[in-house]
Amino acid sequence: MAVAHSWFQSWQPPTGLITDTRHIHTIHPQPHGNRQRANYHHGSSPNIIGFLPYLASLGVMSPGLKDDSHVNYKAPTEPNLLESTGPLKTRYLWKQVDFAYPSEEDRQNAIESGEFVQKNNLPLGIEIDKDRIFVSFPKWKDGTPCTLATIPKSSNEISPPFEPYPNWDWHNKGTCEGLVSVYRMQIDQCNRLWVLDSGQINVIVKPEQACRPKIVIFDLATDNLILRYELPDEFIKQDGLFSNLAVDIQKNRCDDAYAYAVDVWRYGLVVFSLKERRSWRLTDHLFYPDPLAAAYELHGLKFEWTDGIFSLALSPDLFDKEDRLLYFHPLSSFREFYVKTSSIKNETEFNTLKRQVRTIGESRGKDGHASSSVIDRNGVMLFSLVSKDSIACWDLRKPYRRRNLATVAKSNITLVFPNDLKLDKEHKQSVWVLSNRLPFFLYSNLGENDYNFRIMSALVNEAIRDTICDPSVVYEDTYSSDRDHSNCY
Repeated sequence: MAVAHSWFQSWQPPTGLITDTRHIHTIHPQPHGNRQRANYHHGSSPNIIGFLPYLASLGVMSPGLKDDSHVNYKAPTEPNLLESTGPLKTRYLWKQVDFAYPSEEDRQNAIESGEFVQKNNLPLGIEIDKDRIFVSFPKWKDGTPCTLATIPKSSNEISPPFEPYPNWDWHNKGTCEGLVSVYRMQIDQCNRLWVLDSGQINVIVKPEQACRPKIVIFDLATDNLILRYELPDEFIKQDGLFSNLAVDIQKNRCDDAYAYAVDVWRYGLVVFSLKERRSWRLTDHLFYPDPLAAAYELHGLKFEWTDGIFSLALSPDLFDKEDRLLYFHPLSSFREFYVKTSSIKNETEFNTLKRQVRTIGESRGKDGHASSSVIDRNGVMLFSLVSKDSIACWDLRKPYRRRNLATVAKSNITLVFPNDLKLDKEHKQSVWVLSNRLPFFLYSNLGENDYNFRIMSALVNEAIRDTICDPSVVYEDTYSSDRDHSNCY
């Protein structure tokens, strides 16, 4: 939806949300097209947590790194290090995926019966454990035998087969007891894996709600089931699709966790309380897609999507604060929004008090479609720009303007539709990206001889170093008179 001027909100993060502003450098505006580096000016820290104006001055999103489209695949010179796309290193890549069947005979039987059609399997969601990577395979078409699987976090194989999680028994066709069709999942700080099972199959051919959507929680120490929670019937709308979730735990209170699940096609947010074992569904007009952002063009392929609320990212959990901000955006939108978690945890308050959801800053500009987003412990958001073959970033301390958004990686080969990205939980956090050429899988075809799927990673501090997203860097907040009309989107 086009956002009228009256919808702009002045915004200020809760006092003390991110307070460490030591060793601040200031970057003077550089000609557009240069990735901001060097030539810093040291001085006292300005007040960088302030109001966003109703009409933010127009800037141009930093083009960031050079395009790596000229880089072709080359045999690895060392194990598990294939390509570089800016700071991102390719860890794995596949032409087509395969699964670790108990035997080759079992695999051939699955192929002959149509249970496994290799070209119909597309990896979509990613999550990072200590020593393994979780990947989801929604059942877009027939022939997807497994909807959630793992590979090692480190391996000498460049295209390893996927091991069904937690085992093959959870992927039996024709039953709702196991896992049916998973889009995304998340690991919490209590060593649990939360899985959002859409229950929907054959989405491309003829969508069928084969089973009720459910939240499934596993203990990662044992891979045993902790909880299976089916969403109430009244939350399951016709033509809806539950495709993403975020897990909210504050002050390490593992028994008082919340999960936020999005219905991307019917524009709803379901809040689940682990402690109360109940859920409630919320709606807001800002959960809807923007018609001006519903038309896509990717490398000559044109299509239309009306996907609403999609990506969820939580501000850091600070021990001196009892509230967090949930940032989100519809996929078919060029804008970012937020809501206080205390509001959505209180069903009565959210429905009683209007305008709980707020718009942040200015538009990302034309083709600023963002898929997944994450926020690291230091308050830096990373997000994927699927229409620009890019990964971008934003420091929460700074106003949400295009001049404060930087491109950290870009390639029209390795980053064609960077669908999902997650942060690991190491002391030095890395961002992990899965690119999968999804629109071509849906509307055209994937070349059987092309490397279609990639998993890449980079240390966050290296990816954002010396860019405007670096917390130690401040862009002088001068007014820009650039008028390219891209803020109209």
